[in-house]
Amino acid sequence: MDEKLVPEDLRKAYSAKEILEIEKKHVIPAVSHYYEEPLLLVRGEGATLEDAKGKKYIDLFAGICTTITGYSHPKFVATLKWQLDRLVYTSSLYATIPYAVLAKRLVEIAPKGISQSFIVNSGSEANEAALFMARKFKNNPYVVACTHAYHGRTMLAREISSAGWRTVPEAHPPGVRFQPYGYCYRCPFAKEYPECDLQCARYLRELIRTQTNKAIAAFIVEPIQGVGGIIQPPPEFFQITNEIVKEFDGLYISDEVQTGFGRTGKKWWGIQHAGVNPDIVTMAKGFGSGIPIGGFLTRPEYAEEYTTTDSFATFGGNPLSCAGAIAVLDIIQESNYLQRAFEQGRYLRKQLEALKQEHKIVGEVRGQGMMQGIELVRNQDTKEPASQELLQVMELCKIEGLLIGKGGIDGNAIRIQPPLELTKEQIDEAYQILDKAFTQVEKTL
Repeated sequence: MDEKLVPEDLRKAYSAKEILEIEKKHVIPAVSHYYEEPLLLVRGEGATLEDAKGKKYIDLFAGICTTITGYSHPKFVATLKWQLDRLVYTSSLYATIPYAVLAKRLVEIAPKGISQSFIVNSGSEANEAALFMARKFKNNPYVVACTHAYHGRTMLAREISSAGWRTVPEAHPPGVRFQPYGYCYRCPFAKEYPECDLQCARYLRELIRTQTNKAIAAFIVEPIQGVGGIIQPPPEFFQITNEIVKEFDGLYISDEVQTGFGRTGKKWWGIQHAGVNPDIVTMAKGFGSGIPIGGFLTRPEYAEEYTTTDSFATFGGNPLSCAGAIAVLDIIQESNYLQRAFEQGRYLRKQLEALKQEHKIVGEVRGQGMMQGIELVRNQDTKEPASQELLQVMELCKIEGLLIGKGGIDGNAIRIQPPLELTKEQIDEAYQILDKAFTQVEKTL
């Protein structure tokens, strides 16, 4: 490639200070960065990122649970270059090979009975589209979401999210209702599992009977809440809510934006671990492993009346994004990522449980496969959230070359959702860095 054809402004070597000054002048505050001194990342390989100074970092967050195949995977890069040389974009008003091939490939991994897809650009858009389709099919405005949930930042997706993103006074739109999620560490009913008999899940029946017209369009749920703090209910939570949703003639939507494509190990979709067969699956993030793409999968009878007048995405299903997603599916299958996520996740969990035994700041370790969380507390008995301490841990980890995410309504949960290329050696190094950071921060408690 002739690099002289690349705009000079892109080829120029910048310092982090220069880039941050440009952003301060020209980018709105909604775009913010982790850390007191934000990183300027310039390249990546596998599960490792590199900044402008040449320092390398083990990435336990994959952007935001996105680069599932890691950075610069040869097949992924080659596929994108191949498609770039042919056709970058045309809309879905015209047929393209990548869109059709991707739709066919998705059906091969879809839950039983699901055979149709709709491709958009992001998880927010996927959830919006799926909910609109459900409401239209059922001719019912009622949608039930869960407490601590996060489904996106577009209008309806934002309104069905309750993971701490309400920054201005705003009323929930008509038809939106909230169901307690199975957050056992902080049970809203002050119960203990399994003696609780899943009261949180069974509350859904009372909610529908008293807060709707005794019918709903859809129930939308994350198999593991990511932004909410890597919260995972017992499998019975999903089984019971699914039974109740069907009792009241609703559609069961599994938001797999973060749990999909093998991240939870052994299964393509997180909901499958609970033995629940959803009506709709929404997806994004790992779907494109860094290329913007989202969408949903559903049964043909639900989509029959969902037409172009109901939804259209200018960039949805563009050839480049679809080609990238096909490469992701190939890599997951050829590299046996489903089994790898299970085995590496089991090893990672063992290391995290060891940290819990060694450190009083660790309240709970939870999650599945390569989607694990550590909730930090100032006191094991009161469970006071260690929100500021988590920020200190992040800074200390960065210094040692480790990137982690944060979540939870109190900002006290470490999110570990790495590329599935993460190695055992990198897990061991991450353990050492976290151990050192926890030891230092605990001195302030």
